[in-house]
Amino acid sequence: MKLYLARHGETPLNLQHKFYGTLDVGLTTKGLAQAQQLAKRIKLTGTTTFCCSGQLRAQQTLMPLVTKYHQPFQQQAAFNEKGFGAWEGLDADEIQAGYPKAWQAWLAAPLSYTPPQAESFVQFQQRVLAGWQQLLTTTTTTNLVLIAHLGTLRVLDQYLFASDAVFWDIRFNAGQYTVIDWQNEQATLLARNV
Repeated sequence: MKLYLARHGETPLNLQHKFYGTLDVGLTTKGLAQAQQLAKRIKLTGTTTFCCSGQLRAQQTLMPLVTKYHQPFQQQAAFNEKGFGAWEGLDADEIQAGYPKAWQAWLAAPLSYTPPQAESFVQFQQRVLAGWQQLLTTTTTTNLVLIAHLGTLRVLDQYLFASDAVFWDIRFNAGQYTVIDWQNEQATLLARNV
């Protein structure tokens, strides 16, 4: 099976450098154009399962693809971005001003410190990987297209490649896709950020 993992297009909160994990925001004009370009670049042969997170920005990114291929799609909340609780809708300066001790604790240990009212990284990781296992066991097509979020895709990347790469260094550019050959539970990277 070929896996096509893509990050949603640009949103207004990307431009404002805000934390917005669970906030359900749509795409900018540029983000909608990125979704159209993504649909043009991805060339699928054989049967395909289309899936996205339960968030609007991922669905808007997927729609040109499902329209192009005249296929249904599924949304799964398991692939939603990590929730950042009280920090959602704030940028780094606003978080530093409102939560100085918590901000410093998070900067020192971002994968183990949980911001106020946020989902822990371990909970997030478990949610994404449980959703992934369920999706893989129910997919019988030759292709699987998943549109999701940067954090979600980084979790999947580390899992698929059994990688100890630094979480923050794994790149998934907005509106671009990565192709992986998945055979016998082994992942082979074919292209990144196309």
